[in-house]
Amino acid sequence: MKRRLIAGFLLFALVLVVALEVPFGISLSHDARVTAFSELRKDAGSLSVVVGTALDRHDFATARRVLIRYAVEDRSAVLLEEHGQVLVRAGSKAAEEADDPGTRRLLAAARRGRVATAEVSSDGDDDFLSMALPVGASLAVQAAPKTSKARRFVLVLNVSAAPLHRRIAAYWLALGLFGAGALAVAAVLGTLIARSLSRPVSQIERAVAALGAGALSERAPVRRRPAELRSLGQAVNEMADRLQELLGAQRAFVADASHQLRTPMTALRLRLENLERSLGGSEEEQLALAIAEVDRLSRLVDGLLSLARAEGSRPVRQAVEAAAVAGERAEVWRALAEERQVVLSFAKPAEAGRALACEGHLEQILDNLLSNALEATPPGGEVSLRVRRSNGEVELRVTDSGPGMSLSERERAFDRFWRADGSGSGGTGLGLAIVAQLVRVSGGSVRLEAAEKGGVEAVVTLEADRSRAAQPG
Repeated sequence: MKRRLIAGFLLFALVLVVALEVPFGISLSHDARVTAFSELRKDAGSLSVVVGTALDRHDFATARRVLIRYAVEDRSAVLLEEHGQVLVRAGSKAAEEADDPGTRRLLAAARRGRVATAEVSSDGDDDFLSMALPVGASLAVQAAPKTSKARRFVLVLNVSAAPLHRRIAAYWLALGLFGAGALAVAAVLGTLIARSLSRPVSQIERAVAALGAGALSERAPVRRRPAELRSLGQAVNEMADRLQELLGAQRAFVADASHQLRTPMTALRLRLENLERSLGGSEEEQLALAIAEVDRLSRLVDGLLSLARAEGSRPVRQAVEAAAVAGERAEVWRALAEERQVVLSFAKPAEAGRALACEGHLEQILDNLLSNALEATPPGGEVSLRVRRSNGEVELRVTDSGPGMSLSERERAFDRFWRADGSGSGGTGLGLAIVAQLVRVSGGSVRLEAAEKGGVEAVVTLEADRSRAAQPG
């Protein structure tokens, strides 16, 4: 947003500068040319009187001296007869200028009795201003017998155009510097205006990002803001208040439920166990089933509370040694696997992978997956746990050798309370739902695939930590 505002402001300033300076520069250039030709016309008028008077007296020596005194530095003068014979050449480049095609066109006009001016360019480095005018129509000769004819002459004056070009270039340079300065000022003003407009939006954006990250106490500033942004900030703050209220109520419910549900279930289980000692026969069997249902209810409550905590929190991710955590959990579950006559294998990878996950989530994820895998694997089967890193991600794969699941069953496996047919009565249907929520909070993904030798392979993908790769060693 800030860049677009600055770019729009600069574009407007550029269009304004060009629209004002180009016509002004053209006008200054035209005025400079008019002034230069006016000065040349003034010199020509003075010389034509003096030279014309000398020619009327047939005093060619005086006319020559006058023209030589004029033709200094970057000026030249040529005096020609009406028919084109050169009488006087004064100046270093008088010969070249007299023979120039542009000068010859001026001579043709002057022979017809007109004053002609032009800027002549013989080559890229030799431009000059030229003027041709008729001089020397002798009154004395005109008063003579009609058999005599008055002699007419043409005076050609040339001055270098370099000073004019330098003056015009100076005008355009000054306009260019002024335009650059105006654009610089416009850039500064545009940046200040863009910052003043984008800063409130950025602050609201940071507040929303903080709310999304779980910082529910964050609020967007609303003072000294435009009316539209003030309304937006107030709406964000109202949303944050409502979210904080709702999540606070959820957390309070989770805390209360944890205490209010676990305590009576624990007491109920103790009473049933005490009652079991005094009963026998079929009553003892029924009581054992009741205790099993209490245990299942306890696991169900624990699963619901764990899921509620995972959904109501957004902890910060940190780098964890995925291979070390996987090896530790495999060692913990190996005793249960041996008890069920299942081989639990884990091969430490050659390259230890560090993954980004929330604190404690990876352990809970592996515990739920290993528990499900051991439940699904019959005696004599195998459960494997593997860790590998590729393409900036860390994969953890838990594979069982159970009966497997169909595609539709694998797609529904992460739904709450869903249980596959024939899975027994001990499960709660929340284990994979908890895994999916924990993986999602940690910024990863989880899926179920069909194992090559039967069974199901659970694949957890987490973002790899790249900071360690940049460190030496």
